[in-house]
Amino acid sequence: MDGEIVSDFLAGGGEMGALTRGFNWSKTSIGSPETWPQSLRVTVRLVLTSRHPMFIWWGPELIQFYNDAYRETMGPERHPSALGARGRDCWDEIWDIIGPQIEYVMAGKGATWHEDQLVPVTRHGRREDVWWTYSFGPIDFEGKVGGVLVVCKDVTSEHMAREALKLINEELKHRVKNTLTVLSAVATQTFRDISSKADLEKYQGRLAAFGRAHDLLIAANWAAAPLQDVISTALIPYRTDEGRFTVSGPPLIVKSRQALALSLAIHELATNALKYGALTVASGHVAITWTSEDQEGEPKFVFVWREFGGPPAWEPASVGFGSRLISRVLQDDFSGSVEVSYGSTGLICRLTAPLKSLATAPE
Repeated sequence: MDGEIVSDFLAGGGEMGALTRGFNWSKTSIGSPETWPQSLRVTVRLVLTSRHPMFIWWGPELIQFYNDAYRETMGPERHPSALGARGRDCWDEIWDIIGPQIEYVMAGKGATWHEDQLVPVTRHGRREDVWWTYSFGPIDFEGKVGGVLVVCKDVTSEHMAREALKLINEELKHRVKNTLTVLSAVATQTFRDISSKADLEKYQGRLAAFGRAHDLLIAANWAAAPLQDVISTALIPYRTDEGRFTVSGPPLIVKSRQALALSLAIHELATNALKYGALTVASGHVAITWTSEDQEGEPKFVFVWREFGGPPAWEPASVGFGSRLISRVLQDDFSGSVEVSYGSTGLICRLTAPLKSLATAPE
């Protein structure tokens, strides 16, 4: 009967199943398979039949088991010699890292979780820096912890990709800042006449808004950024402690070019409000809102800049660069339409665009 039970729980499991069945376990401290406790049998069965890398340490000597998926992360230095070996002897070179984690679980303190952790190992003749995401979980035995189940993944390629990305972002950040510095210096020389001072200030303000938006995109890995963060960053030079701005809307993600366009538009609108609109008086303020609405059967993104409490807004006699910039970049990058209205309550700028044009929209 015991032979049938042993045969059942060690059946299958590929190469490691065969090696486990053929191993002389009676020479180890845990004895032959027919004497193993039920919790160990069940866990070994789980490990051998799983396609996820798994490993077991059992008993005071931390006798080892592992499956085919884990075998693929090992070099010839430890496979197949790790099977049935004592944990401390097998992993002495990294015991300072994993030893305390194993002891924590064996002491009955609970499971552990380690994400993107460097655990260098020797394999194929050389020491390699390897990053792992893994958990150590307790295997119960007679009311105590009898062993540790390891579920893990070698995430080195993902880690290195994130690091190839960080370096690229840093290089791009450096180049963008250098380019903006050069453009600012060129503008200073171009507008050096005293009569051009106002034009220089406008130009440098736009460059600064562009630079802040780029910094935000670098932090968000360039592809996209949260709309709330885009607006908050664009408003940094204009915020005071007086609550002149209210900002509200659902969580949305905008594409990188949309973040730049919106940052430049907010800069132009805020500058105009400071010179001519609601922000010229203490009682004035600006409400920035955005919503997702269903219009004629199509989900729409609606962004509104609305000024209150300031002087009446008058349509300018001629369309300046700022107005053209607002309309053109918003329309082009959001594939939408822009309406600017002037009245006794103040200026209102409304952008309406397909919700699907954004990077992420709520379901």
